[in-house]
Amino acid sequence: GKGKTWGAPQAKQFIQIDISPTEMDSNQPIAAPLVGDIGSCVAALLRGMGSNWPQPSAQWIHAVAERRDKNQAKMAETLAKNPSPMNFHSALGAIREVIKANPSAILVNEGANTLDFTRSIVDMYEPRKRLDVGTWGVMGIGMGFAVAAAVVTNKPVIAIEGDSAFGFSGMEVETICRYHLPVCIVVFNNNGVYRGTDVNASGGADVAPTVFVKGARYDKMMEAFGGVGVLASTPAELSAAMHAAIASGQPTLINAVIDETAGTESGRITMLNPQTAKKINSGN
Repeated sequence: GKGKTWGAPQAKQFIQIDISPTEMDSNQPIAAPLVGDIGSCVAALLRGMGSNWPQPSAQWIHAVAERRDKNQAKMAETLAKNPSPMNFHSALGAIREVIKANPSAILVNEGANTLDFTRSIVDMYEPRKRLDVGTWGVMGIGMGFAVAAAVVTNKPVIAIEGDSAFGFSGMEVETICRYHLPVCIVVFNNNGVYRGTDVNASGGADVAPTVFVKGARYDKMMEAFGGVGVLASTPAELSAAMHAAIASGQPTLINAVIDETAGTESGRITMLNPQTAKKINSGN
């Protein structure tokens, strides 16, 4: 119910549309449960509402449109930049255009920054074409989703993976190669979880647990099983490799080199980190 935005908790009433009756009341008390497919239910709601439903004011519509246009222009400017090495925006700007040119492809997505930015940047043009980690951000499902999507639909699958997320189930590239599945994996390689520049908070000689091997060649994993591996360091290289993968239908892994300083902690949980908590407790 989005907190105070929609009023006090007791004042909110919810209509839930679901094909499964057992899902009703599983999250919030539902005042009007509607069991059925969303198309039929929404059509029935529209008929029931009739033509006397209050219309939003022209002033409000104009304000929303103005804000939308401003945000779209700002995003377009950000996506058009071409830093070296790539950041999340420049890489996803290239991927966004590939998806636009191939709207029937299935998009699989998991990661931290990779998930967050992909959700807000990459548009979908057909229904039921995006699979990601859902509300709870469960990592490790990406490769299984990619295999299943390719087997069931026989359509091109594009899996956008953070390097940490890929590590949970990356060996499924062998399965993808064994069955010659039309899966193109793009690993956003920024050398670590969130970023590749963290230091060991304990002061020891070991690298921070969130930092990975610098310059890891994930593309070589795919080559080892007979697939196509590509190292991409620019948006143009990334775009060309993705178009080639979709056209050929060959199992492909693109190792997209991302600026290791570009990431930020996902989910607004920085305050829970031990070093931050220590500063708070000490009064600093």
